[in-house]
Formats: sequence, structure tokens, C-alpha cells
Amino acid sequence: LRVDQSPKSFIGIGGFKTAQSSLLMLTPPSPSGLGSRVHDNVVVKRPFLRPPTLNPSTSSTGPPPGGSRRIIRFSLGDELPKLHCEANTLYWAKALLTMTYDFIDSAISSAASLPPFEIPRLHFVEAGLALAHSQFTKGLIKPKFGGTVCGVYLLEEKIEGGSATFTKYIHNMDCGPSLSAHEDGYDIAEFLAFTQHVQYSKTGGLVFISDYQGKSNDADDLDSSVGDGSDVFSEGNVESTVASFEKHHECNRFCKWPGFGLNEFGAAVTGICESPNP
Repeated sequence: LRVDQSPKSFIGIGGFKTAQSSLLMLTPPSPSGLGSRVHDNVVVKRPFLRPPTLNPSTSSTGPPPGGSRRIIRFSLGDELPKLHCEANTLYWAKALLTMTYDFIDSAISSAASLPPFEIPRLHFVEAGLALAHSQFTKGLIKPKFGGTVCGVYLLEEKIEGGSATFTKYIHNMDCGPSLSAHEDGYDIAEFLAFTQHVQYSKTGGLVFISDYQGKSNDADDLDSSVGDGSDVFSEGNVESTVASFEKHHECNRFCKWPGFGLNEFGAAVTGICESPNP
């Protein structure tokens, strides 16, 4: 893994993590996913602390002004569990999206007629956790690792096209699209709001994916919000959003299609309380 630590390598700075362009070279290459190409362009993400003088509500793209002086890195002992939690969140999110598509495909295959809309086929970026070890030491037969982890990085598949092609579909604290009906990508955002309804119902009101963002047929850089689960699903978890989902989620054309058999939620619905069917 070749990580450029200079300010020019920064793609952006979010609320919790920095993102930098990097190059992954595995020998031999992985059969699929990250590292399956000889020279794989990836994004390296690392958590950071903001100095008290920096407004925490601000996020930016590009290198941090004045170099890296405006962010403070965690110690390795603190950074490792944080990134492990982030990787675990991505693992669960992929499983939840797979469950959602299994539900959709099963409902459509058993319905009397096809739905009057197309089902977008989305996927999450490939991701993984990379551990850097201390230098090789000479062994009697072959070189050995020094045995000490000296760095940790969260790797994600790079979404090409830059920030101009990147869309925020659903905010982390919302249960509905971040886009207006006339904006490009609204149909994707509407579908993703429907997936939240499915996930909430099928997990008995415990969890759904939020903070959907990405481009076209990629969904990237998400957080999973769950009730009473911040220790499992990272700092971006917003438990109150899950607790108020039935009140604030507004069902759309996907939710209301009879073939899916979902009860309606939202302010416009009165006297209806969904009985989740995990």
C-alpha cells in the first residue's frame, strides 16, 4: 500500500475521517474486489480529532488549509478499534442491502403483476482494513515480520469522477431523500428511502442504513443507524433517528406498491402502527 502523506493527496475531510488517494498493489492480486488489479487506485480513510478552534460543523474537500496542522491523528491504540468499527459497519451494511434485494426479488417473483417502476440495482464500494507492520527482520530461512503493527488504514474502492459526480441521497439524521423531486438522482434517493423501510421492518425496528451517498450505481461512505448500537456501528450512529422512524418516514411509490406488503408510516398516516416481520 502506497500512501501519500502530503496535503495534495487529500480528497476531502468529513466530520470524523480524512480521505486520501492511494495505490494498492497485492502480490499475487486478489481474485476479486480490492487489490484484484495490479495497480488499484483506492481511497485511504483515517479518523482524526479537530482542534477546538475548528468549527466541527464544517466539512471540506481538497487538502486541509495550511497542510495537516488543522487535524490531529489518534494514537495507534485508539485508531485501530475506531477503524475496526468502521469496517464492521460496512460489513453489516452490505448484508442489510443484500437482505433488502432478496426481499424485493422474492416479492416481485410471487406478485400477480410486475411493479410499475424499475428497481435500481445499487452496490456498496469494496472496502477492507489494512494493517501496516514494522520492517522485515532477517530469519534463518526467510524474512519475518517484526510482529508490531505500526499503522492502520481503512481502504475503499475509489469512485471516479470527483466531487462533481458525488451525490448525497439521504442525510444521516433523515428518513427521506435529501434531494427535491425535480433534481437528478431523486429516483435513486426515493428508492433508498424505501430500502430503509424494508430494513427497519425486517429487523424488528432495530436498524436501517442511513447517510447514503455516492454516484450512479454506487452507494458509498455510509453510516448504519441502529437503536442502542453506537458501540457497534461507530460514531456516526444516530439512535434517535431509528426511534422516530415510524413518525418521520414518508412512504413513497415503492413502499406503497401492494406486492411488497408494507404498512405505511409517516405523519400523513394515522392509526396505523406497523408490526415488524423480521
